[in-house]
This record gives sequence, C-alpha cells and structure tokens, in this order.
Amino acid sequence: MPVTVAGDKTVIGFNREELTRLFNLAGGAQKKVAGPWLFETLDKVLSAVIKAVRQVPPHQMMWTTPDRDRPFKVFCYHILVDPIHVLDAIATRKYDGSFKLTYAEAAERFGSMEEVARFGEEVRRRLSEAQTNLTAADFDREIDGYAGKTNGNELLHQVLSHTAHHLRQLYEMLRMIEVEPDSPLGAKEFEGISMPKELW
Repeated sequence: MPVTVAGDKTVIGFNREELTRLFNLAGGAQKKVAGPWLFETLDKVLSAVIKAVRQVPPHQMMWTTPDRDRPFKVFCYHILVDPIHVLDAIATRKYDGSFKLTYAEAAERFGSMEEVARFGEEVRRRLSEAQTNLTAADFDREIDGYAGKTNGNELLHQVLSHTAHHLRQLYEMLRMIEVEPDSPLGAKEFEGISMPKELW
C-alpha cells in the first residue's frame, strides 16, 4: 500500500481527497456526486446501524458511551437522524449546525431501542424517496453551511462518512457491554468511504 509523506503529514493508500488536501491541489479533486453508489452505500450502512441498535439490551439503553459521555439511546439517534438534517438542508438551503444541540432532547421521545431502530427505518425510507424525487440540480444548489458554502452532494458524502465511522464505534461499544455484533460490516463494505483511521 502506498504511503505519502509531506513534512509531518502522512497519507496511507491512494486517498484522493486527503492527497488533494495535503498538496493543495485546487480543483484537483473529483466532484462529489450523490449518485446511485452513494445512496446504495448509505442505505447499507444505515441498515447495519439499525441491526446493531436492535442488539442493545433494554437495560443498557442509558449506558454511557465513552466517546462523549452520552447515553446509548442518544448516540444511536444521533447517527440515524443526521441524514434527515442533510435532506432538510437541501430543501431550505441552510445547514447552520443548530441541530447539534437537540440530540438529547429529541431522543427523549423514544422509550426503547426498538423505537430508535424503527425511526432508522423511516430515515431509510426518506432517503429512498429523495433519491427518486430530487434532481441533480437540487443536489448542486448552494447551501449556507456552518463551515462555509456547500451543497447537497458534499453534505451527503459527509453524512456517509459520519455514519460509517459511528457504526464502527457502535460495534466496539456493543463489545464493551459484552454483546458481539451480528454480521458486522467489514473493510470490504467500507471501501470507498472516506473516514478517520482512528476509532476514537
């Protein structure tokens, strides 16, 4: 596997996005498109998240996760709801990040992990509808993001990365409570998804 080193920065493998950033190759990165691969992969990852959510024992629903000292229920809701925030941003053309303050309060309505899982199935349905109903122009429209100008293509790729990374953490959290993940996704299923190498 190739390793690229520039000063104190290292890129493992041919990671086009990271290499473009490392060498300041303006315009060198391929345009991110919310196409069939993106939606199929995001649906696969969300399905795996939902399967893992259903493995959380009822008495562990409020177990405190090690990543940010939050209950399991809130962590799982956070993973599943973020694609909805992206769809809302595509509709409103605003992505101000205020939703980050609402996870704990919004998750209170779920009385069980099964209810969280069923919410996840609704998220999958919403994404399937978006793939069918939204056009390339919808995904291309500029969005005012909290980190600058962006668009639906970029935000959907970001949420795929975010969801996959949290799924890996979720698998590890299940093991921490002595639950072995059922048929977890492996390296092959994560191919093509840009995400941090470190788990935490």
